[in-house]
Amino acid sequence: MADTQVVKRAAGGAFGQFLNANRKSLSEKAGQDGLKGVAAVSKAASQAWKELSDADKVPYEAKFKEAQAAYEAYKKSDGFVAPVKKEKNNKKGKDGKKQKKDPEAPKKAVGGAYGIFSAEKRAEFTKAVEAKGEKGFGPIAKMTSEAWKAVSAEEKKPYEERFGKAQEEYKVALAAFKEKKAAEMPKKEEQATPSKAKAGKKAPKAQKEASPKKRGRKAAAADGDDTPQKSTAPAAKRGRKPVGTSGKDEAAGLVLPEELLLAAEKENLRTALENLAKRPDIVEKNCDGAKMLDALKQAGGLVNKAKSLLLGC
Repeated sequence: MADTQVVKRAAGGAFGQFLNANRKSLSEKAGQDGLKGVAAVSKAASQAWKELSDADKVPYEAKFKEAQAAYEAYKKSDGFVAPVKKEKNNKKGKDGKKQKKDPEAPKKAVGGAYGIFSAEKRAEFTKAVEAKGEKGFGPIAKMTSEAWKAVSAEEKKPYEERFGKAQEEYKVALAAFKEKKAAEMPKKEEQATPSKAKAGKKAPKAQKEASPKKRGRKAAAADGDDTPQKSTAPAAKRGRKPVGTSGKDEAAGLVLPEELLLAAEKENLRTALENLAKRPDIVEKNCDGAKMLDALKQAGGLVNKAKSLLLGC
C-alpha cells in the first residue's frame, strides 16, 4: 500500500491562507519599511487583510474549507499519524508543582509604547465609545488602534521613552526584590527547624498512650471477658472522585464577551481565542479580549505566537 501523504491541520482561517499565499511579498514589504521577523510580517498581513473587500476574501475562505476537508479525509485514512503534543514548559518547584507568583514581586512592563498610549487614553476612548451607543472591548480597542496609527513617529517618542523608563524601573525593583528574598531565606530555615524537632518528640508520647489500651484488650481476652471489642480492621476505603470532575482543578480562563466570540468565529479564530484565554500567563496578566483577537490575527491564528505578542516576548 502506498504511503499516505501527511496533511497538516488547517489553522488561521481564511486569514491564514491569505498569509501563506502572500508571505513572500509581505516579507519584502516589511523589509522595505525597515522591519524584520515574524511579528513584522504578521502585522503587514493584518493590515493588508483589513483592506481587502469581502469579495476578495471569498477565495481564501474557500481555500481554508478545502484544507479542512483534506485534513479530515487524512484523519480517516489508514496512514493517519496523530501529531505529537509538545510538553508545556511550565516553571515548577522542587515538589513538581507549579510555583505561584509572589504577590510582592514587581510588575513587569509590557505592551511597549502602544501599551503606555492605550492606558493613557483608555478613559477618554471609553467615554467616546459609550457616547456612540457602543459597548464592549472591541470598539475601544479599534479606536485605540486607529488613533495610534494616526500618531506620528515624533509624537510616539515620549511614549517610547516612558516605556523604556518603566522597563528600567522594573529591573531595579526586581533586583531589590530578589535581594530581599535571598536575605529572608535563612530566617525561614531557622523558624522551620524547631518545629521539626517538636514534631519528633511527640511520636514516643503517642506510643506510650497506646500501649495501656493494647494491654487492656489482651488482659480482657485472658479473663474470658465476652464484652464486644471495637474492631481493629481497617475501614473500607472511600470511593475516590474521578480526576477532572472538580471545577477547581481546571483552569477557567478569562471570560470573553459573546460579541467578541462571534467576531472571532467570523474569522475562524474562536477556538484559538478560547484556547489563548485559558493560558496561565494570559489569565495572570488579565489581557484585553480584543487585543487577544488582534494578536491572533497578526500571528496567523497561531496561539503561541499571539501569546508572545501580548506578553512582549
